[in-house]
Amino acid sequence: MISALPEKNEKERIRALNDLDILDTLEEAAYDDLTYLAAKLCDAPIALVSLVDESRQWFKSHHGLDTRETSRDVAFCAHAIAGDDVFIVEDADNDERFNDNPFVTDAPHVKFYAGMPLYVGGKYAVGTLCVIDDHARKLSDEQRKSLEVLARQVVTQLELRLKIKQLNALDHTKDEFISMVSHELRTPLTSIVGSLGLLTNAMQDQLGPEAALMAGVAHRNADRLINIVNDILDIAKIDAGKLELSFTKVSLNDAILDTVESNVPYATKCKCELKSELSETEGLELVIDKGRIIQVMNNLMSNAAKFTNDNDTIIIKTSIDDDFVNISVIDHGPGIAESRRGEMFKRFVQSPSNINHKLPGTGLGLNLCKYIVEQHNGVIDFRTEDDVGTEFYFKLPLKT
Repeated sequence: MISALPEKNEKERIRALNDLDILDTLEEAAYDDLTYLAAKLCDAPIALVSLVDESRQWFKSHHGLDTRETSRDVAFCAHAIAGDDVFIVEDADNDERFNDNPFVTDAPHVKFYAGMPLYVGGKYAVGTLCVIDDHARKLSDEQRKSLEVLARQVVTQLELRLKIKQLNALDHTKDEFISMVSHELRTPLTSIVGSLGLLTNAMQDQLGPEAALMAGVAHRNADRLINIVNDILDIAKIDAGKLELSFTKVSLNDAILDTVESNVPYATKCKCELKSELSETEGLELVIDKGRIIQVMNNLMSNAAKFTNDNDTIIIKTSIDDDFVNISVIDHGPGIAESRRGEMFKRFVQSPSNINHKLPGTGLGLNLCKYIVEQHNGVIDFRTEDDVGTEFYFKLPLKT
């Protein structure tokens, strides 16, 4: 028996194999399907996806063979990875490299072997797709072509695995970066907003007109920045599956009135008013995450204020609809083009600047609203009419 020598680029080849993070993983249907096809097309009882590391060959898929690995020194595949083409042994008994190999002299009594190297990235042969038989034979041209085609599909699966691994690592890095930046920005911004709020409210009389105007501008922009940071942090939490909701029994009307009151200054800046019509839900209590539902209403009210006509009154109203309560925010702005309906709840989608001429947004708010409402087993949508206005509404179940 003659064992295969290590490859000239063995260190790089092993690194490429380890980068796949596939050794000793569970069986997967995608690979099992390919070995099944290889066995059938090549009329062989055994087909393997074999990966060769420093000391062994390990089988990601093993059709017709119970063994999951063998030592490298007895591996036919260790010879096969040295070439670029199908490596064929038609009769192992007549080949000095294999005639006394224990897998030839004993079970599974390998006599015929054909293995196509698996080149990841077209550069490193990490293993083979091979077929094995217990009697000497040849491989037809059609079978050889089939083995090559199926081997390319195995490589596609391996490279897809590597790409997913790289994307997951990139996604994790992105999430950590967003979380870090958001936290590092939010802490000082909170202090800035508080200080500017003190200047523009409690100490306004002590400022000159020009200083008061500048402080007001700074306060509005700092407040907008902290809202942007909060939106980005929430999106990062959603992507990481870490945006948790805390459900308690809440008076719906009280929550809406609190939200209306907190949005009055913003509406005033946008030259409009807020009016609530809540008679149908008087005394109604819901089990909700109050803070998150207020976040939804804040977003819908601030959007309405940005897009409605000057000197308009925005209506916030509630109604009962079968087993749901409906909360609507109605503006009287330019409306939304029907062609944009499918994109309104996607991330980073904003209305054209010629429509929103008041205050810019992040393009994240409605996407957050959709997630929060759906986590309450509710739905969110809108009705709109050109040059008449838009009604954004969301429905929450009366019972959880």
